[in-house]
Amino acid sequence: MAGRGNFSCSKMSWNVLVAVVLTALSFLPSCRPVPVSVKKGRSSFTIGNCVWVVDRPCPDSDIRFYLFTRSNPDDRQYIHIDETWEQSNLSSSYFNPSHPVKVIIHGYNADMFLTPLINMKGEYLSRANYNLFYVDWSDLAHGPCYPSAVHNTRHVGKCIGQLVQRIIDAGTDNIHLVGFSLGAQVTNYVSTTVRPFRLKRITGLDPAMPLFITAAPDDKLDPTDAEFVDVIHTNALVQGKIERCGHVDFYVNGGILQPGCWGSGQNPMACSHHRAPDYYAESIRSLTGFWGWSCQSYVYYLLGFCPQNNAQVIAGEDCPTGTEGMFMITTNPASPFAIGRWAGFSIPQKKDAILNKHGLNRDPFISDIDQWGKLDSSFNNVDHFPTPYSQDPNHQGSQGGEDDEWPYFNHVGTSDLTKEHIRKILEQDKSRYSGDALPAVKSTLATTILPAVAPPSDNDIDDAFYLQDLRRRLQQKEASVMQRYTMPMFNAH
Repeated sequence: MAGRGNFSCSKMSWNVLVAVVLTALSFLPSCRPVPVSVKKGRSSFTIGNCVWVVDRPCPDSDIRFYLFTRSNPDDRQYIHIDETWEQSNLSSSYFNPSHPVKVIIHGYNADMFLTPLINMKGEYLSRANYNLFYVDWSDLAHGPCYPSAVHNTRHVGKCIGQLVQRIIDAGTDNIHLVGFSLGAQVTNYVSTTVRPFRLKRITGLDPAMPLFITAAPDDKLDPTDAEFVDVIHTNALVQGKIERCGHVDFYVNGGILQPGCWGSGQNPMACSHHRAPDYYAESIRSLTGFWGWSCQSYVYYLLGFCPQNNAQVIAGEDCPTGTEGMFMITTNPASPFAIGRWAGFSIPQKKDAILNKHGLNRDPFISDIDQWGKLDSSFNNVDHFPTPYSQDPNHQGSQGGEDDEWPYFNHVGTSDLTKEHIRKILEQDKSRYSGDALPAVKSTLATTILPAVAPPSDNDIDDAFYLQDLRRRLQQKEASVMQRYTMPMFNAH
């Protein structure tokens, strides 16, 4: 018995030793075998956890479609799409061909439940009746398998194309694809699959850059993929593309890093990338709007040739079909992100004599280090008050009048000016009015403002009258300041 016990013990120790050695070897990358399996019936192979589709047919159980409408806003309805209308189940679903169609496509290492994508559902269904088709291809796009996910985009696009063809069979062509990141590149393959039919619209939300830099036109999102292609860039040169991809491209906050993405221990790159669908979801029902100003190219923007101007277009859901060009947008660092139109002047600029032959107002490199023109010879001779760039984030004043809000004093708009604010403003501008001192603030604005026009005839002074006159004078001063202080603008003449 003792002998058996010793033998058993030594055998157990040997087995433990072998198990420990094998476990240790499994953690050595150079010695670790990579499992490879081939699924003959489905024409794909797996390397590790990464699935590479070779020649699968559609429909594919790894690519699923779900429908949300106002009839089922919370309970997704599985949609089976096949080679014919009769083999599909659209006719027995909540799908209504009289309503616009939105097809929403997630990207790499995500699924259809990505928060900003699901937020779009609530925004769309609160806005109007839509057929919202969500594509879930997460089984072919999970991490850390980015190369295989890129490879699979062609197959995913082909299967989504089959969905589009069945929707067309239902008698509607009002189809809008919204793709985020790698999903934006998938839309290209949807387009090539359904040719010669031409999609109405594709929206690319920060289209993925890695492995698409040198891609051919038929392998990446571009303006040929739909009648109208609009693109929002938020993390260019990192996860998103810097190059223009659509008829109209919006670069938000410079298009690379987004404000508000540097706190709470979050990854600023991932946060900036995901701001694209965040901004788009907000745009669906925003009354303020994401307004961008025109810029000729990203190089011009980097050189300082793209100041805010009045050639503005709204981005997002309500972007006007047919818009072309490149536009720059600024946002708030937190939700709500939209700040509305840029409210400013459009004043002809004087050309510097030395730079006139180059068509420039001012040396762009000087402008980069001297934004406010303090190195200009005329700086000390200009009545600088109080900032050359007035901007109205709400676009409308409190009385409903357009462009009536002017943040002159410590970011306080004129519709919110108090008597104390007005007094401090006038103290900064004594020379324009008679006398060196201003009287103490009393019950009316008449004691602190010398009107430029005749006051009301009645005894009760109307504060609104003097405030309106103050606005007029402030706007005149703003115009005179901006003639001397403005960021450089490229002039082709």
